[in-house]
Amino acid sequence: MAEPSVGHPTHTIPQEYVVGGFIMGEQLAMEETQKVLQRGEGPEYEVLIATYPRSGTARIVEIAWLLMNDINVKKAKEVPQGGRHMFLDLCDPTFKTVFGKPLPPVDYPLAKTHLPYHMMEKHAKRDTKIIVGFRNPKDNLVSIYHFYRMNRTLGNFTGTFSEFFQLVKDKHVMYGDIFDFCVGWWNIRDRPNTMYVNYEDLTEDPVREVRRMAEFLGKKVTDQEIIKIVEWTTFGNMAEEKSTNYDSIQHLLDFKISPYMRKGTVGDWKNHFNEEESKYIDEQDQKICAPLGLKFRYEL
Repeated sequence: MAEPSVGHPTHTIPQEYVVGGFIMGEQLAMEETQKVLQRGEGPEYEVLIATYPRSGTARIVEIAWLLMNDINVKKAKEVPQGGRHMFLDLCDPTFKTVFGKPLPPVDYPLAKTHLPYHMMEKHAKRDTKIIVGFRNPKDNLVSIYHFYRMNRTLGNFTGTFSEFFQLVKDKHVMYGDIFDFCVGWWNIRDRPNTMYVNYEDLTEDPVREVRRMAEFLGKKVTDQEIIKIVEWTTFGNMAEEKSTNYDSIQHLLDFKISPYMRKGTVGDWKNHFNEEESKYIDEQDQKICAPLGLKFRYEL
């Protein structure tokens, strides 16, 4: 498929640009930063979390951070999540600021990206642990639709879900096509020190998934500590806590349109997708993901 061009009749992101075969917006993430990351440059870190936007990233980041920091819930409550890890894509090209605000000059063992694998291929060759987070594409796209509506850096999309879905079909969504993203990161499953966490599994059995993450990160935790992590990282708690609900970036996000932590459920796509849209995703899934053994659960 041809590389997208800047601008779309349905919606154009403010200061839109094309990088690596997908669209982004300069107000959202600086083009130069993406190129720095593509070259394999940028800060050192121990653990990288790679997710498509709105796939449960904040929860995975919070669990990983707690496991890497002696389950220090007190600090997690005091310091906003954005100040406890490095969001690589949204930093300036020198990685001194994020969201336009200065980053404290400390080491950040935990980093995250929403970039597709081909942009982070050189980073993936580093000797680091990578946690890839997936969410079923239907729920994921509904969440991105609402994010487009509330996000000023994305131009506060005002159209219907069906109008947004046209952007999806035309591969004119920030960070590119969701299936391309998932397949790209799934294709490194034989890389040592790589694990996958599914949103639906985390929703269904958080104790099991936290335990898996602890083992992957080489952290010995008691059952009581796992419960402590699970309780802190429930959707309800993270939506309430100012340190995890991204309350501090309301200059970028309009919470009156939609909260950052919106629903946190599995299957909400049924309230948005029509039959044709649902069939389109099913067909893409069967054609692109199923042959590779990559499976999604669209309901619990």
